[in-house]
Amino acid sequence: MTQTNFDALNDKDADSLIQNVDSKTKRIFEGYEPSEQRAIYRYQFPRKPKKLPPTMKSRVINLYDPMADRSHKFPDGLRWCANIYVGCYHNCGYCYVNGYSQNNVGIAPHPKKDFSRNLAKDIHDLRILGVPAAPLHMSNSTDPLQAGLEQNHRHTLLALQHIKNNRDLFTSIVILTKNPPILLSMDYLAIIADPKMKSFTVQVTCGFWRDEIRSFYEPGAPLIGDRLDAIKELAKLGIDVELRIDPLFPSARVENNIRMHKPLTEYGIPEAQTRDDIQALVKFAKESGVSSIIAKPLKVPISKKAQRCKDWFQSIYRDANGGKGGTVRGGSWRLPDNYQKAMISTVREACDSIGINFKHCMHDVMTRK
Repeated sequence: MTQTNFDALNDKDADSLIQNVDSKTKRIFEGYEPSEQRAIYRYQFPRKPKKLPPTMKSRVINLYDPMADRSHKFPDGLRWCANIYVGCYHNCGYCYVNGYSQNNVGIAPHPKKDFSRNLAKDIHDLRILGVPAAPLHMSNSTDPLQAGLEQNHRHTLLALQHIKNNRDLFTSIVILTKNPPILLSMDYLAIIADPKMKSFTVQVTCGFWRDEIRSFYEPGAPLIGDRLDAIKELAKLGIDVELRIDPLFPSARVENNIRMHKPLTEYGIPEAQTRDDIQALVKFAKESGVSSIIAKPLKVPISKKAQRCKDWFQSIYRDANGGKGGTVRGGSWRLPDNYQKAMISTVREACDSIGINFKHCMHDVMTRK
């Protein structure tokens, strides 16, 4: 890192600073005119960085997964994410956020300080700086529609109102939740059903068909039936709904010679997603007017903060990797590539057989315009 005397309000300095942005982030500037690149820099990075490469600002409307390596592993370009709250009452035992949060995500979920003021400032800055429109995701780390937080603070409703009033700042909107019934109340419905909000998608995460399985892995999350009923109603109202069977757990539906581990029950946890479960979820989605199914395999964070997930799955992942330490990428244990492909294939085949679109999670993110 080197000392700097740049001032990003000067176009020449801004151009130099863009060239000095960390290589992992540089792709967010690709495809834009110089004036747009400067706007992106001025929004996302400091005006007068003390050192190079410049570090990113903390924003409510922030770069999607700011820690991702966009140089080759995650080349999604410029896209935004608004994580409305801190922490999550759902406290799902497998949550990947436990791998990097300061505390377990289920401990003391709370609103962000000065959320309304900071959100309004971000909207103002996007417009006044002339930042080019880009996709917006709500939220990729904590559920924006947690009943305990949203009913008290209504920060997601506030964000949706700002977005509607400034719809031209974003090319598309995705809201990701396990609690879609909130969106059926009139305050929310009046916004998300407005034709001016298109392209707007509700992604509902529902990885299980049986509520007894849900109650084991995510006891704080809404009931399966409540999610499915809301999916059906939202789709009836003409709102684009996608179902996320996410994450995909190790499963006996994968052939023995690929999975190389014992049934999950022998590790003390229930089989989460049988072939019949997957078929039932896909069939429901098709009959309810869901536009796509999205899925990705479970990542097991190495962090001590994710101890519950490690207790459940560490031995399974080790056995699946032939008794070795396991494949590690991005701070998480991963199943072998052929196992991951087999898990995804079982969902893709179910979708193909019934005629509904299937997308891998990363493909969905990188191709959403």
